[in-house]
Amino acid sequence: MTDRLEVPQQDNSQTRNLLAIASLCVGVLAYSSGSIFIRLCEAEITPYGTVFDRVAFGTIAFGFWKGVNTLNNRGNNEKPIQEKLDSRDIWLLVAMAALFLAFQGLWAWSVSQTDLAISTVLASIKPIFTCLLAWLLWGQRFGNKFLIGMIIAIVGASAIGLDDLQIGTNKIQGDIAAFLVAILEAAYLLAIEKLRTKIDSTTIMLWCCGIGTLLSLPIFLLTEDRLFPSSVNGWIFVTALVLIDQVLGQGLLAYSLKKFSSGVVALVLLLEPVLVAIAAWVVFGEKLSLFDWVALFVILFGLFLAVSSQPTKSNTE
Repeated sequence: MTDRLEVPQQDNSQTRNLLAIASLCVGVLAYSSGSIFIRLCEAEITPYGTVFDRVAFGTIAFGFWKGVNTLNNRGNNEKPIQEKLDSRDIWLLVAMAALFLAFQGLWAWSVSQTDLAISTVLASIKPIFTCLLAWLLWGQRFGNKFLIGMIIAIVGASAIGLDDLQIGTNKIQGDIAAFLVAILEAAYLLAIEKLRTKIDSTTIMLWCCGIGTLLSLPIFLLTEDRLFPSSVNGWIFVTALVLIDQVLGQGLLAYSLKKFSSGVVALVLLLEPVLVAIAAWVVFGEKLSLFDWVALFVILFGLFLAVSSQPTKSNTE
């Protein structure tokens, strides 16, 4: 009798693990498209306008999805398991939204100031800050295999487009902004990981976009002349940015943080420079050398070492 009960439970656990892995992979792929859509949107609106559009329309999208889930739960007579939020959780939600707004604004600006591949490379060192902050704030420890794999993956990611790095005055500001993005995004991932112990990913993203809209609207109304595109193509690019990058990408990454630590998610995000470089090669004609392809295999090898050494979180968390 006991054996019959354990087999379905084990299968359910494996299914959850596979679902988390799939959500992380698809999330990184969708998230990597953001740089391309941002540059396409900037043909009509400013970098800060793209940030406002993604959080404003993201609020509508996540609000609609949250409403659909609520109606489905009522129809099935099911109540979602959700712990009550205290004041500390509310402040963490506000901090998460502010961090998201800050690093997205810097990222959109850096993309307009420096090469796309280079800004992605500089922002790819976020695993270092993610692990450092996790150790300082929560006392998390990482094994030697994980650290070695992380270093290898970061070296591979940094190698992509590094030979094109320019230190001119017109480039260095965008490079510094991309570096700051790595720090802010690391803190953002840690905040989501902490919140995922109590809140579902859709609710977190709804708070993130909603608070981000409220924080950014007064600033953008005073500083920006145009917040929305004026052509059909512009609206297509903004819609793609919101649905693919914000809803699908950010939503799935937040979902995967229930099963994986922020350090692992930050490491898998090292695939972003490769995906961005390939996309920039296809869309903008930017060069992609054999060295870049070799760097891809270096990243994959480092990811294999690091991720395989980290156990997934238990389902009872």
